[in-house]
Amino acid sequence: MQVTSAAVIVAAGSSRRMQGRDKLWVQLAGRATLAHTIDTFQSSPVIDTIVIVTNAERLPDVHALCQHEDWHKVIAIIPGGARRQDSVRCGLDEVARQVPGCQWVMIHDAARPFVTGNILEAGLQAALKHQAAIAAVPVKDTIKQVHEGIITETPDRALLWAVQTPQVFSFPLIHEAHHTPLAQEDMTDDATLLERLGHHVAVFPGSYTNIKITTQEDLLFAEVFMTASQKI
Repeated sequence: MQVTSAAVIVAAGSSRRMQGRDKLWVQLAGRATLAHTIDTFQSSPVIDTIVIVTNAERLPDVHALCQHEDWHKVIAIIPGGARRQDSVRCGLDEVARQVPGCQWVMIHDAARPFVTGNILEAGLQAALKHQAAIAAVPVKDTIKQVHEGIITETPDRALLWAVQTPQVFSFPLIHEAHHTPLAQEDMTDDATLLERLGHHVAVFPGSYTNIKITTQEDLLFAEVFMTASQKI
């Protein structure tokens, strides 16, 4: 069976919590964070095409990086929108224009450079079964719900998962969802949009090392993990 799948790499964040450093261009083992992320999708047999959504001011840098790396699966590099979900919609629209009949799409945060080929394959298999599936890991800590400094509830930890990307969807399903009126509301991830629209979303195993670089502490962990993994 022919399966056509695309990846939308969301690289349009502002890095507000990185003290002025652009997390996607910080060097990890001598290469930009963004390069490590795209490498995984470029080398994966389950990905046919890649669309990168970035900040308008970074367009020349991303074009130069892609030319240097010779990532032949990258079919478009486009500017993003004001919010993450706006950037995702732009990426999905570009896939619709350039890949008629695309069946599946993986939406991934560029700031997660430790995603693996195995995670991508697991995600596609889960999406083939459920139409919508997201990478996630069970939480390790006890979580407290707090209001004005007072604990109001302790959810059952066995029911809680920490959400990651990639999030993998039937392309027609998620593309249509991003053009509904509900998509104008703020959503923290694409799965939330589908959930709000009444669709079931499955989880598949991510990895505790599939971190998103958001803070300086994340960057320190990423540098240590990258160095250690290269020694193995």
